[in-house]
Amino acid sequence: MEQETKILSLFELALRYGTINQDQFSHINRIFREKERKNISVDMGELLLSQRFATHYQVGLLKLIQEYLILKKRGEEFGKIAVEKGYASREDVDKALIFQKKEFKRAKIKKLIGDILVESRVITVKQKNIILKEQTFLDRQADRFFNEEPADQAGTSGTTGHPSPPLTKYDRQFLKIKVLDQEFAAAVIEKGIASKRDVSVARKVQEDAFERESRIRVLGDIMVELNQITEDEKNRILREQDRLDPAEKQALDSGVSLHISPDRMEATVVISKDAKEITVTEIKALLKEREICYGIYSDAYLQCNIDMKTPAFVAARQDYSIERIKHRKAVYHFDTDRIDDRKKDMGATLAEQVTGPQTHVKKDLFGNHVEQTQGYDFTFRCGSGTRLSKDKTKAFAGKSGFPSLSIDRKLFIHPPISVMEDADLKYGALEGYANLNILGVLTGAYPVTAGHITAREIRGGDILAIGDVAAQIGITESTINAQGDIRARYIHNSTVYAFGNICVENEIIDSQIFCSGTIDAPNCHVISSDLYAKKGIELSGAGNDRTRPCVIGAGSEHHIHQILQIINGRIFQIRNGLDELIELRDEQAGYEKKIFQKMVEMKIFHDRAKKKKEILSKDFKRKQNKYKKEKLKNIAVLLKNFKNRMKASVSSLKEMNEMKKKYEAEKNIFENRIKKLEPRIEKEISDLKTDRFTFLEWSRKKENRVQIQFRGKVFSGTILKGIFSSLELKQEKNNFSVFEKQLKNNRYKLHIK
Repeated sequence: MEQETKILSLFELALRYGTINQDQFSHINRIFREKERKNISVDMGELLLSQRFATHYQVGLLKLIQEYLILKKRGEEFGKIAVEKGYASREDVDKALIFQKKEFKRAKIKKLIGDILVESRVITVKQKNIILKEQTFLDRQADRFFNEEPADQAGTSGTTGHPSPPLTKYDRQFLKIKVLDQEFAAAVIEKGIASKRDVSVARKVQEDAFERESRIRVLGDIMVELNQITEDEKNRILREQDRLDPAEKQALDSGVSLHISPDRMEATVVISKDAKEITVTEIKALLKEREICYGIYSDAYLQCNIDMKTPAFVAARQDYSIERIKHRKAVYHFDTDRIDDRKKDMGATLAEQVTGPQTHVKKDLFGNHVEQTQGYDFTFRCGSGTRLSKDKTKAFAGKSGFPSLSIDRKLFIHPPISVMEDADLKYGALEGYANLNILGVLTGAYPVTAGHITAREIRGGDILAIGDVAAQIGITESTINAQGDIRARYIHNSTVYAFGNICVENEIIDSQIFCSGTIDAPNCHVISSDLYAKKGIELSGAGNDRTRPCVIGAGSEHHIHQILQIINGRIFQIRNGLDELIELRDEQAGYEKKIFQKMVEMKIFHDRAKKKKEILSKDFKRKQNKYKKEKLKNIAVLLKNFKNRMKASVSSLKEMNEMKKKYEAEKNIFENRIKKLEPRIEKEISDLKTDRFTFLEWSRKKENRVQIQFRGKVFSGTILKGIFSSLELKQEKNNFSVFEKQLKNNRYKLHIK
């Protein structure tokens, strides 16, 4: 019996869980016994720290394990006695133990078995007290194990024969996070980084996550999300307390950290401003250290984010989009590879789907099988000119026109529109997402959304096209984002994004071009421009003696990176309006709270004055015949003063109450506006996040080709880029090609042929 209920000392637990080895265990036991003989009181945890056998984090974790095992054993012992006395059944005790475990995991509540059984009306309070009187041995041992002399050998200490109940993986994870939370909360309060109230709010969010999702969330991460502290402040505290994993510590020292989403489906790399130059190899090593092996994005995408100095980007993501497409098979009644050239009448069926299983099993980032019933559904979505059926299994044409399925899997109908003149301010705004055939010049009078666009010339345009964009003469001072191809004789002072290919006949000057296809311009000379193409570039030449050097990059993911930055900017703009309202609401709530606090203080003052007045009045009535006239006069003046103060405090309370009502009303106005806006804003943000993911998945499947071909002269200073390497030309060269080659040391180098 004694061995079965043995509570391990801190040293024994340190040996059991690998914190110290057998030699260290014997050594620290001898030190402990020596101090005991000298009547020197010593804490086992402090001794482990002083000998540098364990860190603060490890000692805290061992103490929590000790506490957890005591809780479990006490519950088991109590239940055994309750069953023996016939107060409860084995089933009742087992249910109570399961409930106790859930409460401990959920909210760190050390709920005793006796209290659980009483609350569930299995036993009475009297029966609980009878059991507690008999349950003495384990309690005495638990109270004295800190002061007991540890055994010399692990075998006599309970580490063999009858070992303590093993901790599950979940138990260890929970205990680890609990000790992190306790020390972290104390540190942020002590350093003045956050207040006790901030910590309380973060703990409430954490408990809600336990309550709703049975999910463990680290307090530091929650405080970062709530903007109570910064990521750097969180990491600085963890580093000071020596509680970082070796991989995390190494990553932070290099300025790089990895954050895994709560559902374990997404890993985000965060790079600090003062980070040293990092490589794709280091990021992949960090992912490997965290045992992430699924959903990792391509090396080209990771390298692009490094080159563009993106402070935070998703390095790995697992999702259910492919499974959902498979399980919700869609039949399209048009050519989905382009904007179909066969017209559909209004009401025609564009697509229909067969609903399959709604629960999908897949691996997360770590290879664990998980189920998901909600997530991105990329079968199809309705864009302009289309509508869904009530059961959401069919899509119809809302108007007559030419159908298409965009890269972000939205259905469109593009009615044909011909403009026989310039599309300018005089002509007016054009219908959205139409196929435009403009005989004149398309100007920047209005932003344009379209299917295909054909114009004689484009000047100052702001264009979003689902299909191709073609200018018979050229494109000047425009921003164009097209999911098809772009063709023009020249491009000047413009920014162009294309998911397809770009064909330019003569010249590109002072422009930025990003595409996920090829730049096919064998007769085009490039001056003072930056060009990036995922599938290769063919040009006549680049640069001159009088302008800034050109940048020519092939094989990289710069196009998709730019598209994601545009989407992120839109998300920020949408959310910014809501954040401003929330800030104004919180400001009014703060004023209301301060006024209420003053009202409480004023009420306390009023009550004290009232009490003193009553005491003085009673004393005055009781002893007025004994006091002299002068003293009675002073008391009367004092009573009058108390009365005036009470009257003034009541008046102040009324004024403050009016101010409180005013702040409360203004707070409620902002609250109502927030409630009205939130659903729409959340829907818009959700749609943009879906777009962002579909673009990334589309790009993931496309080939990267590092191939640059020049048919004419390229001036010195021109910068050539591949996926991992770059090269600046030191002298003029003619008619050559560039490709990227991997060296023996796993580095890459651009070669000129």
